[in-house]
Amino acid sequence: MKIPLQKYWEVQKKYLAPFKKRLGFLAVLLVGGIILQIITPLIVERYINLATQGVPLQNLNEFFKTLSLPFANIGSVIRTLILLASLYIILMVVQQGITLFSVYVGQNLSWSTTNKLRFDLTEHCLKLDMTFHNEYKPGEMIERIDGDINTLATFLSEFSIDLLASLLLIIGILVTFFVKHWILGIAFTTFTLLAIVVIYLLRNFSVKFWEKQRQTSADLYGSIEESLSAIEDIRANKGVDNAMRKFFHYSKKDFRAFRKSLIRDQFFVMAIWSIIAIINTLVFAPSIPLLNTGIITLGTIFLIQMFAGILLMPIFRITRQMQNLQQAGASLDRINKLYQNETKIRDLGSLKLLPGPLEIEFDKLSFAYNKNDYVLNDISFKLESGKTLGIVGQTGSGKTTISRLLFRLYDTKPKDGSIRLNEMNIKDIALEDIRDKISYVTQSVELFQASVRDNVTLFDNRIPDEKIVQIISDVGLENWLEKLPEGLDTVISSSEYGISAGEAQLLALARVFIKKPNLVVLDEASSRLDPITEGLLELAIEKLLVNRTGIIVAHRLATLDKVDDILIIEKGHIIEHGSRTELVNNPDSQFYHLMQTGEIEELLK
Repeated sequence: MKIPLQKYWEVQKKYLAPFKKRLGFLAVLLVGGIILQIITPLIVERYINLATQGVPLQNLNEFFKTLSLPFANIGSVIRTLILLASLYIILMVVQQGITLFSVYVGQNLSWSTTNKLRFDLTEHCLKLDMTFHNEYKPGEMIERIDGDINTLATFLSEFSIDLLASLLLIIGILVTFFVKHWILGIAFTTFTLLAIVVIYLLRNFSVKFWEKQRQTSADLYGSIEESLSAIEDIRANKGVDNAMRKFFHYSKKDFRAFRKSLIRDQFFVMAIWSIIAIINTLVFAPSIPLLNTGIITLGTIFLIQMFAGILLMPIFRITRQMQNLQQAGASLDRINKLYQNETKIRDLGSLKLLPGPLEIEFDKLSFAYNKNDYVLNDISFKLESGKTLGIVGQTGSGKTTISRLLFRLYDTKPKDGSIRLNEMNIKDIALEDIRDKISYVTQSVELFQASVRDNVTLFDNRIPDEKIVQIISDVGLENWLEKLPEGLDTVISSSEYGISAGEAQLLALARVFIKKPNLVVLDEASSRLDPITEGLLELAIEKLLVNRTGIIVAHRLATLDKVDDILIIEKGHIIEHGSRTELVNNPDSQFYHLMQTGEIEELLK
């Protein structure tokens, strides 16, 4: 796999654009460092040439005596040598300071750019429909979003600048050699070009191996997340050994993939340094006859030695950047694949829902999660605004699917019927408006490692505490809140201040109160609650449904006591639909028998 350089440039251009000033400052630092790297060897050359021309000293003792004299009385040669040495030390200190500061600025720039990329990729994934999220495990997504972008961190901030700075340093050194003598210039130019050509030819040596390693790492994290999320079931059913075997399996795959990638990288480095060592030896050969003929001096020999060492540094940096390019190529390819995933939920609507309860109509609707395997078949019913519908059916009958389609977590095909809200096709309504006007509460409530306030408001800091406390009281949790040591600031999902399933459901209802929707969908919200908490939930639901349309997917008959209509569904087909009052008084109705037996599953077998 080869990633076009244009792709790298597009990423850099997009995410470095907001940090032009910081990028320019980093460029100035790097250019300043390059100038000092060229100047300091020239000072050493001048120092050695001056020292070997014959300093007016008879012996070492006389030299030390001379140093003890006042500076003005020291000979001009000695004074020049001291000045050169002092200047060299000062410039080296400045150079190290510039290097240190440029590393700081580079890392700061790196994290700033990749945080923006991480944000965009996370936002993109969150906007994808549930088909995508059902395919990828959360652990795998974490590794893809965070791990792959971390691989790009150095690349984004350093690649272009570091590559340009290294090339400028190489050009500066080569120009200096041509000034010294054309033979040195040609020798070092040949050496440099050969090294760069070899690096270019080997630039994609290990890309596909690093891509495989990123995938095995994602698989490993996905397996860890899956095991940790199911820890109770694994322990209760003696599945720890199997979970560990699975962990070792993915760990072994990740280790082997990483080892292959690293070995390929090391072959790459060994090849580069072997060629550099051979060519470097050949480059020094012309220095001997040039010195013997007096064309160059001993100081120039030292200059060649220092510049040869310095020249290896930008070549090595280019080598390292090419390695980063390979790893970045694998990560960038995987990131691009994520971006290529498009949501199947097309937000093309522009209509808005008016305030007040919604009228809902399903018109000959069919739906399949997987191609032609339909879970809903020709569903048609209407719910008037302000009324509440109770949906009853076996597990897998399609109850939850109806709720998901209302919220547009999935979409239907044009040929498979339609859903209308207030006589408007749901696809003609702006998706943001649908999500704003409808609240969906499931039996699995997600709590965050955050305060009570943030869990109720979902991190919206515009809502005043007084309103939050009032809503918590409305759902029956005022006593629970009073027992918390820090009130709304208490982190409720910590081990010390945990929360029960019932309290979590009531908090989920509090979120709905905050939102003030036009339609409330409760998907078996009371399925895991004890009778006392269920009583609190029923009171909260009764308050919540005032002047709102409601849909309650029933698991317990108690939740159907105050609904207006009943819909019984079986294997994706409606087998009964009507007013609750009429059905409960009709001995021939399915719902009548349901009320007599009290068992939903038994009724619909």
